[in-house]
Amino acid sequence: MKRTLLFTALVPLLALAGARSSGPEDESVFVTGLRAGQHESLLYVWTSDADAKDPDFLSVVDADPKSPSYAKVIATAPTGSTVDNEAHHFGYTVNTDRIFAGGLVSNRLFIYDVKTDPRHPKLIKTLPDLGALTGYSGPHTYYAVPGGVMIAMLGAKDGGGPGALVKLDNDGKFLEALPAPNRPDDPGYMYDVGVKPELNRMVTSSWTHPHHFRGNPVAPENVGDAVAVWDWKAGKVLQVEHLEKMPLEVRWMHGPGARGGFINCAGASTIWYWEDKDGKLGFSRVIQLPANSTPADVRISYDNRLLYVSLFAGNAVQQYDVSDPLHPKFISEVKLDQPNMMKLTPDSRRLYVSNSLLSNLDGKVPFRVRLLNVGPQGMTLDEKFDVDFDHFPSGAGRPHDMLLK
Repeated sequence: MKRTLLFTALVPLLALAGARSSGPEDESVFVTGLRAGQHESLLYVWTSDADAKDPDFLSVVDADPKSPSYAKVIATAPTGSTVDNEAHHFGYTVNTDRIFAGGLVSNRLFIYDVKTDPRHPKLIKTLPDLGALTGYSGPHTYYAVPGGVMIAMLGAKDGGGPGALVKLDNDGKFLEALPAPNRPDDPGYMYDVGVKPELNRMVTSSWTHPHHFRGNPVAPENVGDAVAVWDWKAGKVLQVEHLEKMPLEVRWMHGPGARGGFINCAGASTIWYWEDKDGKLGFSRVIQLPANSTPADVRISYDNRLLYVSLFAGNAVQQYDVSDPLHPKFISEVKLDQPNMMKLTPDSRRLYVSNSLLSNLDGKVPFRVRLLNVGPQGMTLDEKFDVDFDHFPSGAGRPHDMLLK
């Protein structure tokens, strides 16, 4: 199967996906999620069993403030009998009827039905070895595309490089793979992915290969600093730009007219901005954070005015005015124990924050999902939303990625 199939097959759908008006996207620009003014009722949290002795699970949190079970875990959907998966990232299919959730260590993929009974997701399929299926390992980002889910794989089947983007259909059938750039100055790292259909551009980022991420910390010589810019339709790399160590989360600004985006270099504690300039992306360092604060995630408000940064080692979430994206202005900060992943609601008023990164990097803190009320004037911690992940029947769970329903 030709590498370009994944992209050329989608060309008729790109304009439609870019022009749809169903509300802000959730991770992938192709996902039809909540409407802009709709309040979420559920929060899904991909959760690791803290001691890796019991199965990982999908947690369902009641996010309806009018509900008597608000801010409580109302259900869990375990991965079956498998253990030590390192539940990390997950993502919807385009129609938000299924969730693809992976084991970063086990290389397994779990497919959940969240349409039949959203409050009680059902595990409908387990793919036991993505390495055998695709030739790659270390499933990280799950990015819905028409006809399936694109997964950023950290490395090759043997745990080394290069990584790749692989595409599975909505039932988990392997369709094809696009290897990461594997040039003399870049050993093929892969981490996150983001697509901007209006510009026909895709950006992928770098971390480390599966052989290395269980080190504590990962040795500096085993992490990447490169960001790749692709022709989205053709599946062809156009640029490889070297920033600083560990450029992680790819966040394009929102809307058809947006031309830029932000990325966090966790190893250098910096934030970079990129912007399209006549078909080429130019990258600029725009925020220098305190040394070793480890920016783990970044999110952009849907009006493109505000930027949120979680400082995992800095124990804080920061907010910036990015009306002028090349010159961000600090607005406010809220202290939290090792904040990691964030999820912003479609109205840009609520920011959910989890606090587990990896089993070998987490400190001894209470595992929680918290909620910040956010806006142009600053952020405040919602004291009513404090979801306990320490007291499941199997013991503590480590909350990582989140999705709204």
